[in-house]
Amino acid sequence: MAFRIRWLGTACFEINLDDQKTILIDPYLDDSVGAPIRSDQIEGCDSILLTHGHYDHVLDVGKLAERFRLSIYCSQEVTNALIEHQGIDPERFTSITAGDIIDSGGLRVEVVRGVHVDFIAEYQRLTGKEITGETGGDFSKMLRAGLEAFLGPISPPEQLEEWMLKYPAGEQLNFVISTGDGRRIYMAGSYPDPSLIEVARNTRSFMTLLQVIPGRTLQGMEEQVVKFGLASGAQIIVPQHHDPLMMGADPSDLSKLRSLFDRHDVEFLEFIPGRWYAYP
Repeated sequence: MAFRIRWLGTACFEINLDDQKTILIDPYLDDSVGAPIRSDQIEGCDSILLTHGHYDHVLDVGKLAERFRLSIYCSQEVTNALIEHQGIDPERFTSITAGDIIDSGGLRVEVVRGVHVDFIAEYQRLTGKEITGETGGDFSKMLRAGLEAFLGPISPPEQLEEWMLKYPAGEQLNFVISTGDGRRIYMAGSYPDPSLIEVARNTRSFMTLLQVIPGRTLQGMEEQVVKFGLASGAQIIVPQHHDPLMMGADPSDLSKLRSLFDRHDVEFLEFIPGRWYAYP
């Protein structure tokens, strides 16, 4: 079975299976600083898979649900937030957890465990300081200080704090999508935690969509990210979530990642945002 795939910025991918079924992962387009299209330019969608509930993974779900008769797969906490804040029909949702298998209408997806980046621990790694001590534990100050440590001198959206409060992360989920011909796509939207190496090995993927920690946070983490990606056994590694999350954010330098992957028999393929890549 053939498939086409394109990256739409951040962690958003559109996958078309055999020109019949379209999957969207983590749709975040209209408020993204780098998305190549808007949500109203998506031409069709059968299913949405959500790795977690933060705003930069879910903001366009409601808009797409208004346009298409689609099914949404996510954790229960994310389900609750989207029903409350985007008014989506509860019947559209199937709540999932790690270990589940989605098998519906030709769509087969294994749901596997992921790990979200630890905001407090990463701040300490990058700065050598405790973020609560630096900010007095004030949420607004912690959010700003952490993002600036991770991304540089940013200009965040006005709604950032509101979005962070409305949309909790919930359980971090990753997905192994079967293309129907034995090939598997691993949506590795996760911090490269060592505890996930065995999870990655079990995916036996053809293509791994590998989360790259953006901006300054990638520095010093390259070997850990590569180890996680290689564990999946993929022939093709596609970096994602490395584009600027906010205006002014430092660009992610992928040169060391590329060099490390080049030492192995793996294709490190940087998708051009919005371009379709076809695999017959």
